Amino acid sequence: YSTPGLLDNFGIKTNSTIKSLSAAVFAQADWEFINHLHILPGIRFTYDKKDVDYDRQTYGGLQTTDPVLLKLKGDVYKNQAFNTSTDNNNLSGNLTLAYRPLDKFNAFATYSTAYKPVGVNVGGLPTTSTGEADLSVAVVKPEYVQHYELGIKSKPIAGALLNVTAFNTDIKDYQTNVQSPQLGVNRGYLANAEKVRVKGLEVDGSYQLQKFLTLNAAVAYLDGKYEKFTNAPLPLEETGHTEVIDGVSTQVAFKDASGGRLPGISKWNISGGAEVSTAGNLISKSGRFFIAADVSYRSDYSSNPTPSKVLVVDAYSLLNGRLGFRSDKFSIFVWGRN
Repeated sequence: YSTPGLLDNFGIKTNSTIKSLSAAVFAQADWEFINHLHILPGIRFTYDKKDVDYDRQTYGGLQTTDPVLLKLKGDVYKNQAFNTSTDNNNLSGNLTLAYRPLDKFNAFATYSTAYKPVGVNVGGLPTTSTGEADLSVAVVKPEYVQHYELGIKSKPIAGALLNVTAFNTDIKDYQTNVQSPQLGVNRGYLANAEKVRVKGLEVDGSYQLQKFLTLNAAVAYLDGKYEKFTNAPLPLEETGHTEVIDGVSTQVAFKDASGGRLPGISKWNISGGAEVSTAGNLISKSGRFFIAADVSYRSDYSSNPTPSKVLVVDAYSLLNGRLGFRSDKFSIFVWGRN
């Protein structure tokens, strides 16, 4: 087929609206039921409702009734309209035990549940094999969270702070932005991964020696992965992949990404900084001149909902600095930030 002008001035106009209602009541208490030992229970009830009306219409391009040419145009954009309404309510809570035998030491353990409201897609939907909008992904199930945390907050010596926290978070029906696997379609939409787990350890501290020296540092180890994600979109390098099913070559749209790493999570995040200052006067105003710098390091991480060999952001470090003067009423400084 010769297709001159098939996509000339071809585009889409979209009119979409979403009405959202969210209401909640919550309560929190702090009870010292044994000397230095506190129990802090909390509870929250939430109601959410969302109504969506979506209408996308194509315009322009070659006007034709040829089914082959219409399919070529439809592979780029096609009309799509749907409306949906959904609501959800949730009861969640938390329970913390905190032990503070000294003003300079506090240990705590927390168990909490939480949820992320039901979601809706208002940016268009992938299509089924018949070319119709896949309404099964119009509504995204709520995200349910169970979180466990242990930690200490302390002041080991004068001028110093030291905090250590370990945690584990389990998420059911994790909401994530995925990319449509269909050829010719560049569209992201919300979807659910069945189960996600994030666990880690964080250590941070600071030290201030009188007024002239301040130091701070932090280290975080994070391990985030899909415990179960059986209907993940294909990674970039596998887009267009086909398999022979019952003797027919069929394009594969999804894959099992269970065990894969979560996007946006680096295993290691390390940072540190220092500031040195000295007393002085600037335009008859007393204050302190200072020079400071901080450095941070982040290990590599996935930038794609489905782990991809070509969409990994390499590890990098950043260095920032500042130099200036501050008083009780004003400050002035120059800075460089990466």
